[in-house]
Amino acid sequence: MRKLITGALIASACVWALPATAQGDRLERSQAEIAYEQAKGNFANDREARQQSATACAAKDYHACVISGDLYRKGEGGLQDYGLAAKAYDRACKGGNGEGCSSLAYLTSLGRGMDANQPEARRLYKLSCDLGDVSGCAGYGNMAYTGTGGAKNVPEGTRLLRNACSGGYSWACTRLEQLGAFDPSAPYSEQMLRLRER
Repeated sequence: MRKLITGALIASACVWALPATAQGDRLERSQAEIAYEQAKGNFANDREARQQSATACAAKDYHACVISGDLYRKGEGGLQDYGLAAKAYDRACKGGNGEGCSSLAYLTSLGRGMDANQPEARRLYKLSCDLGDVSGCAGYGNMAYTGTGGAKNVPEGTRLLRNACSGGYSWACTRLEQLGAFDPSAPYSEQMLRLRER
């Protein structure tokens, strides 16, 4: 009896392990097969995007350099490569793209693809902010507020973080709250209240 039950359990386990099951005239794919096909398609799309953005970046499309850097940094469409991401962001930054400067500052601060260098990260965040990138202003404001990579300047850091929060950059709102620099009567408070409701 024990052998019969064991055999029945093994047989039922094998049925569940089959990649696809036939039910009548239709063939149903397993969740694993569906997920694999989707991942394969996403990877092919990301690989093509990586190639296209690298080609456009070489042709001085600085927004494409940022996209290329993002794909290398995240490992989408190929291997993750912080060094190549940093090169793409650097090219964008030198081309006057604030988002490229901000992304390069982030890698520089963490030491990804290079040695960590807080003063250089702070300089890049300031450059990004000067170029009008709200995330760069938030990064520079945070470094000024905390005194990372240079002199501490709480009023300037607070102002920059508040402006970034008012500009819709949610990380800046969260950071203001963490630093205890939240003023409920200030114009950026509406943005923070919306974040709390999420």
